[in-house]
Parts: sequence; C-alpha cells; structure tokens
Amino acid sequence: MPSFEQLERSFQELDRGVPRLTAIRDAIHEADQQQNTDWMFWFRYDYLEESIFCGDRYYAMIIFPELLSIYDKYPKLQENPRICRSMLVSFKWIVEAAPEFPQVSRAEIDSYFRLFKRRLIEQGCSLSIYYMKRSLFYMHVDKAVAAANFYRFVDAPLDSISDGKALYYDQQVQFYLSVDDEEKALKAAEQIFSGKLKSNSLPQSTYHDFIQYYLYKGNYDEASRYARMTEHRVSGDPYYLNVIGTLLSLYAVTDPAQGAALFNKNYPVFAASKNPWLRTLFLIGAAHLTARFAKDGAIPEGFCIPPELSVSGAEELAAYFDREAAENARKFDDRNGTDDYTQMLRQLPI
Repeated sequence: MPSFEQLERSFQELDRGVPRLTAIRDAIHEADQQQNTDWMFWFRYDYLEESIFCGDRYYAMIIFPELLSIYDKYPKLQENPRICRSMLVSFKWIVEAAPEFPQVSRAEIDSYFRLFKRRLIEQGCSLSIYYMKRSLFYMHVDKAVAAANFYRFVDAPLDSISDGKALYYDQQVQFYLSVDDEEKALKAAEQIFSGKLKSNSLPQSTYHDFIQYYLYKGNYDEASRYARMTEHRVSGDPYYLNVIGTLLSLYAVTDPAQGAALFNKNYPVFAASKNPWLRTLFLIGAAHLTARFAKDGAIPEGFCIPPELSVSGAEELAAYFDREAAENARKFDDRNGTDDYTQMLRQLPI
C-alpha cells in the first residue's frame, strides 16, 4: 500500500481535470478509511484546488462543506498553522465560486461571506480579500454595495491570504471600467502590463476586462487590439470560457470566420463544463456569433454545427443559441435581482 505522500505525488502527475479528480477522490476514501485526519483534510483541499483551477468549480462546491466540517470537528487540525491558512484559502476560493452557480441564493452567498469574514477576524487576518471578493459579486447585484466594498478593499492592507498585488490592480481595473472610469482603469492596468507583477490569470484576465469594455462601447478597433494579445492565451482552456465567449461576441461584429474557427475549437470545452457562469458567457458569445450568421444569410464554410443540436440553417442555429443564452442569463439575473446578463445578450448591435 503506497503512503499518503506517494498517493499525492502520483495524482499530481495525472492530467488536469477529471483524471486527477478521480484519483484524489480515491485518496480521500483511503484517508477516511484509516481515519488519518490530516490527510482527510489535505486530500479534500487538493480536490477543491483542482476543481477551482481546472475551470469547473462544480466539484469544489460539493467538497468544501466536507473540508470545513473536518476542520471544525478535529481541534488538532486547528493547531496547525498551515492547515489554518489553507482553510482560509479554501474559503476565499468558495466565496468567489459560489456566485457562479445561480442555484446558490443571494442569502446563501451572503452567509458564506459572513462566515469568511468572521474566520478572517478570528485568525487576525486582513479583510482585504473579503472586501475584494464581495465587491466583485455585487458588481452584478448592487453597484452601491460593490463600490463601498471596493473602497474598503483599496484601503485594507494586503496579507498572505490576499490574492497579491497583481490581482489587487486587476480588481481595480474591473471596478473602474464598471463605473466607466477608463482613465483610472488604464492607470491601474499599467502595473500589470509592465510585466513586473505576476499571476496565473494575468495579463489575460485584464486584457479581457478591456475587450469587454471596448466591445460594448462600440470601439471595436481597441477591443480587437486586446483580443489579438488574448486569444492564444485562453483558447482551449476551460478556465477561460467566459473570455472565449467575449471573443465570440467581438468576432460576431468584426470577423465571423475567425469566430467560427474559435467556436469549433472550444465548443467541446464548453460541452464538458459544469460551471453555469462560464457556460452562460460562452452561450452569449455563441448567440451573438450565430445571429451574425443569420444576418449574413449563411453559415461560414468550415463551421461545425454540433450534431446533438439537431438544427439546420443559420436562422435555426441562431434561434437555438439565443434561447439557451437567454434562459441562462435569466437565471443569474433572477438570483441577482438585476438584468445585467440579459442586457449583455441584447445590447450588442448585430
């Protein structure tokens, strides 16, 4: 029987996503059988981390309550500083992931935020990350609450639980663009585009902020400039289906053939995803792109209609993706009490 350390090393060599998640689930079962509380925690943490960063997050939402229950049940785990910090990091990931599932109510999300804040305070941590994540969620719910949390985030000190300086500036870019302050957004982005600050999701996430902003402003040249620096970084990656969706929306206006090629490559990634938010952004992009096909009166040569859709012709294809995008957008808007996602679907002139 391999040791738990050997089990951890072996699944880290597997492909990301389902193969690795399956092996970690087997390791969790083994740790549970032996009632090794440290590894009961650590394997669940590995499972949660893999789900978060392979782009799905569905499995993270399932495993997090188990991880938190084990942490609270066994006081000796709370004596380990590394485990205490990892619990807070897990909480950070979950307050970011929970809003991506419309079946998680606003009341439940706010409950997660309250618990996260309490645990940060209990461990003497800065509330910077709490304010940052809450501001991101409330951008689509209540702009005043988002702004209040954003300015508290800017004033709070960063610490080891924070996302770091790079994402600190990326959040500023997102907020300033959301309130149409392009000048401040560009100034904050300089800290990222200089290349001095590093993060796994940057600069592509910041490029995406500007693509989306300029796209819906009708400045297609500027949106395209950022798109050229972004597509090769995100295409084929399930973590960036939202960015791919925005690129499809842009190409619906500027280059339908390029959009068709990007759709063909990434539809299988979309079909495999269980993340409702990522799927919704991709569907909005697909709706825009296929609406352009219908407007032009033909589907571009080489475009692959997924066989499971059972549609033929540009108008029928466009109607299918419009229905799917509208239904998914409505679920988020109903939960959030706004019409942000529906407006994203409807406001692009095609």
